[in-house]
Amino acid sequence: MNCQSTPKPSLNARTSHPLVSICIPTRNGEKWIQESIRSALSQTYPGLEILVVDDCSTDASIALARSFKDNRIRITINETKQGLAGNWSQCVRQAKGEFIKFLFQDDALYPECTEKMMELFAAQPQLGLVFARRDLIVESDAPADLVVEFLTNYTDPHLRFDDVSEVNNGRELFAQHVDRKLYQSCIAEPPSTLIRTDVFRQLGLFNTRLHQTCDIEMWLRIMFFYDVGFVDDKLLIFRVHGKSATASNRVSGKDAFDRYWLLEGLLEHEEIRKTHPEVVRWRDDLLHRYRKSFVRPSAGWRSLTAKGGLRDAINDARELPQRMRLVREAQGFQTGPLLLHPRLQRD
Repeated sequence: MNCQSTPKPSLNARTSHPLVSICIPTRNGEKWIQESIRSALSQTYPGLEILVVDDCSTDASIALARSFKDNRIRITINETKQGLAGNWSQCVRQAKGEFIKFLFQDDALYPECTEKMMELFAAQPQLGLVFARRDLIVESDAPADLVVEFLTNYTDPHLRFDDVSEVNNGRELFAQHVDRKLYQSCIAEPPSTLIRTDVFRQLGLFNTRLHQTCDIEMWLRIMFFYDVGFVDDKLLIFRVHGKSATASNRVSGKDAFDRYWLLEGLLEHEEIRKTHPEVVRWRDDLLHRYRKSFVRPSAGWRSLTAKGGLRDAINDARELPQRMRLVREAQGFQTGPLLLHPRLQRD
């Protein structure tokens, strides 16, 4: 697949700028939604639509979004709840722009965010994605362990990688991530990115099996097939709080098997499989460990008197049904592959 031959985008007749869709996926975000929309309306870049896609909110989110009287705003409501990755994909499906700018309901863009990112796209038309730094705001209800993790590991994630510059060779950047065994990403959350819509037509939408790392898996796929741009400025605000999807997934454990489906999602592309066979090995080793846990219980069961043994035994018993379901799904996927990345139809 040669995805870097994408032609330079045509210009929007009204504004003489390519249309950018600022996509705001919402779900019970009444506390922040007005600030988020105001920040989108305040962008200095002229060629915009602002698309609010609501995932069956039960609060006043939609009413607050409708209170804005601006013809650049378009609001759609999902008929059924799509979940995190599903609603992000719905945003892309509904967007009319040649570029996708995600903005979460609890975050805000600085006025020049879109303009600075589009300047880099204009100068480097081979790019598939541009990302930027962001300011972190920690709310008082944010779980303490989540705050420590963010401030320790995610304040400026690009600094943990070598040679992240204004224009990056995607394959080389992907290789850096492989060197870290795909446990880290130099690109932060979706609001820090601007993505060419054609990327989704080429590579598919967000991985339907992922709960927490659906953005990271998407960034990795884009890196492999496209060059990536970086704006070394803080262009937005990202909030860390107790009601975020990240905090919710930590409590519920929904993301327990995300690593397996992240690896499987990457391997859906034959070029990645051939270029990085270690990813195949990591996927197979992980599945082997899950199978092994059915017949040889974890250390917690073997040594209940050891420090933490009882806790490990309880966790092992709690996770066993989920592991069994994962193994069945994985076996079914490998014998008759299901589509992990829904397709975005070409125009």
